[in-house]
Amino acid sequence: MNKALLFLLFISAIISCKDDDNVQYAVQDIATPIVVDKADLRASYNQLVIESPKPIENSGKFYAYGNFIFINDLGAGIHIIDNTNPSAPVKKGFLEVPGSRDMEAKDNILYVDSYSDLVLFDLSNINAIKYLKSYENILGNGSYEWPRLSQQVDQIDYKDFDAEKQIVVGWEYARELRPVNFYPDGSFEDALINTANGNNSFSGSGLGGSFARFNVVDDRLYIINEGQLFVFDVTSQQDPALTGKQNLTWNVETIFNQGDFLYMGSPSGMLIYDIQDIDNPLYVSEVTHVLGCDPVVVEGDYAYVTVRGGNACGQDLSFLEVLDISDKTNPVIVNDYDMIEPYGLGIHGDQLFVSDGQYGLHIYDKTDPKALKLVINKGDLNIFDVIPMEDKLLMIGGQVLHQYKYTVNGISEMSTFQLD
Repeated sequence: MNKALLFLLFISAIISCKDDDNVQYAVQDIATPIVVDKADLRASYNQLVIESPKPIENSGKFYAYGNFIFINDLGAGIHIIDNTNPSAPVKKGFLEVPGSRDMEAKDNILYVDSYSDLVLFDLSNINAIKYLKSYENILGNGSYEWPRLSQQVDQIDYKDFDAEKQIVVGWEYARELRPVNFYPDGSFEDALINTANGNNSFSGSGLGGSFARFNVVDDRLYIINEGQLFVFDVTSQQDPALTGKQNLTWNVETIFNQGDFLYMGSPSGMLIYDIQDIDNPLYVSEVTHVLGCDPVVVEGDYAYVTVRGGNACGQDLSFLEVLDISDKTNPVIVNDYDMIEPYGLGIHGDQLFVSDGQYGLHIYDKTDPKALKLVINKGDLNIFDVIPMEDKLLMIGGQVLHQYKYTVNGISEMSTFQLD
């Protein structure tokens, strides 16, 4: 049998036409949502208590609060580390919170997302953390990992998904013969891409990393999620009230506060919002750059942004960007520095700490923000994010928590703590 005949047989096998309804078919890569019932999820909240320590499977955001460090296990919950002795931290326990990605704490109240819900816990007794209450459907539809970001998908099959009663928690993939609509030129579009109906759209606070989506400013908790900004009045510790909600650019990822302004990072640039009216943040300006994931930190009249390319965020370029924000209505890029795989960053005094993924930690002297000087490159570290505190530098990456103290020569190691 010649190759031409084999090819024709192959095409006829994967593309067919039913005589009864004249629908054409092709082999498609299908993503089908894995769901949980909202009622079952919410019924489990009051059963959530601190459990025995367990290995971290997929470390994400981390947060320093008093003598403790909270580390998110993506989609699973919060690991609690007792950091009373930074030279020898101890795993304290695990708080299971399904669907969690981020957290914030203030005055012994821990705020954690759980898919589309905001869940509150009482931290007054760290050995017996208690569930307080939840805000349901407040953070969008909860589908934070869309299949097209993780693998090539031709169709998303929502036909059995009830958005009113269920939440998407993952995806199953399969190759199936599915109906498609053919155009006259021979190309085709999906005939079964259904969209979901329904929702789519110690005292004091601690310190989070530069990838944070939660930020406490005085008595307000600001949360960004799925292109929206939520404002909660947390004056009443156990009964916060939603006081503001507005739409943002759909792909805003991170939030940082300095003074009366919020600075938000997105793959396309940085946005500035005025929060003098604390419940109604006002858009001021934005600065755009080439596409790339970009957390932001700010000090004084300058903002520092890492732009990481070569991923789902955008193009292949990666760099550190410095912006003059002295005029909030007209932020200006004043310099940039090539990097390989930049992630989180932070500031302490005249030092700027930038995590460059598997390529280590870069420490810059930012005495002159327009002309940063690289003073230390610790290439032996694999760093995702940093939290500069007054007395130490916290770093996380590669399932390891690193702690360093500041010295006249830079930093020196206090401890390296395995999380797995």
